[in-house]
Amino acid sequence: MRLRLVGGRAAKTGVAWCALGRLAGAQVAGIGVDPHMVVLTQARPAGEITVLNPHATRAEFSVDLRFGYATTDSAGRLRVELNDEPDNASAAGWIIPYPSRFVLKPGATRTVRLLARPPATLADGEYWARITVHARDGAPPVSIDTTDTTAPRLHIAMETATVLPIFFRKGMVFTGVAIGSVEAVARRGVIDVRATLTRNGNGAFIGVAHLIVHDSTGHLVATADRQIAVYRTMRPRWTIPIPPEASLDGNSVAVSLSTDRHDVPRNVLLQASPVAAVFAARREEAP
Repeated sequence: MRLRLVGGRAAKTGVAWCALGRLAGAQVAGIGVDPHMVVLTQARPAGEITVLNPHATRAEFSVDLRFGYATTDSAGRLRVELNDEPDNASAAGWIIPYPSRFVLKPGATRTVRLLARPPATLADGEYWARITVHARDGAPPVSIDTTDTTAPRLHIAMETATVLPIFFRKGMVFTGVAIGSVEAVARRGVIDVRATLTRNGNGAFIGVAHLIVHDSTGHLVATADRQIAVYRTMRPRWTIPIPPEASLDGNSVAVSLSTDRHDVPRNVLLQASPVAAVFAARREEAP
């Protein structure tokens, strides 16, 4: 959220973000976009997305591209890092959306075409960007009057945005992932896992982490699946709920990473052999 003054009035603009969105199921931030992931190639450099206005009023839309990829912060939370700094993996400077600005009536849709014009000297590999679709409500801002007629009025104009990944692949592109250091800590009711994941190959590893917890006798305690996207190196934190009565001594966590994602068409995912490892969980006493 940010507050800015416009002509003596305060206008407050809120921007909400989501990493992926589908036309029917993920109208997060008030925008419907389909598909939720775009892949272009040297042989098929053109693609498209469909934008839906689900609002009850007309809205002004804009589409732009920035370099960005999924990663984690110091606490292990997933985030999308967007920046405009030069990067040899960026496709943001040479993928062009058209139209980049348009207006939609309530319930209307618009096709936005995407064309990749990569440099002739581009090396084989996968290149990334994030498509950001902005929507600004076309209805007049809401005025909030106060009893003091000399006081400024608060005008609220809501701008929303949804962010989705776009990839460009040239030549031979392959991926894989390696599991580095892992720390598993058992507390009452949960096991926290922090794992260092490093991508192999020249393409992002888009897949799923399957986590299995066993107790000291080998009995199954809990399972969990977590979606992952390893573009470079990341260290996610996974919290696995376990029954309150489960023992906190001698637990082990099996981590298996694969490209078996059911929310993304298999033909657009880079495939890789699964990797797995088992780690002991350290018990941490409650303070």
